[in-house]
Amino acid sequence: MSRLTPKQRDELNEGQQEQFDRLCKFAKPGADGQLGGPFDPWVRSPEVAQRIVSLSNFVWERTTLGRDIVELAIIITGRYWRSNVEWVAHAKMAKDAGIPQEVIDAVFEQRRPEGASEKILATYDFCHNLHETKDVPREIYDRAVDTFGEQGVVELITTIGLYTMVSMTLNTFNIGLGNLGMAPDQKEPFPRNE
Repeated sequence: MSRLTPKQRDELNEGQQEQFDRLCKFAKPGADGQLGGPFDPWVRSPEVAQRIVSLSNFVWERTTLGRDIVELAIIITGRYWRSNVEWVAHAKMAKDAGIPQEVIDAVFEQRRPEGASEKILATYDFCHNLHETKDVPREIYDRAVDTFGEQGVVELITTIGLYTMVSMTLNTFNIGLGNLGMAPDQKEPFPRNE
């Protein structure tokens, strides 16, 4: 159960309503009038919502990284943060974008996906090290630059930074799977305290 007090659109102030309407262009409210995911918390701060959505649009539409790599970076981040909504939503998107199920399983099990393509291993090693050690060894950095270029590395950092914020929002407000139109009885992979 979400910790966020549910509010209908008409209970929001003018700035919040403006961002709610903006988000409705790609996130349809559920039967309860809520947008789901991190959107309802973000609406509480209209400028935050506006800026995060703009950054999200870049990651979704204009990054030089392939959709597969973006989704892999997102699930690595979701796994690191034990973010239920992030994991469940993006594991499916990662598979749809071409990430093999065995790679998704390895990420969930917190192990390096040995035998995966160099592009997948470069992404995994870079994201995993940055999350776990707060640093990237030179060898891993050089491999990421060789694979994605400096621009791609900046965009990889941007992706995991954005989805760290998404995961933190989801975890703090205890946003459940039902908020994204998922079955209310779907088991959450990372049990949380209420």
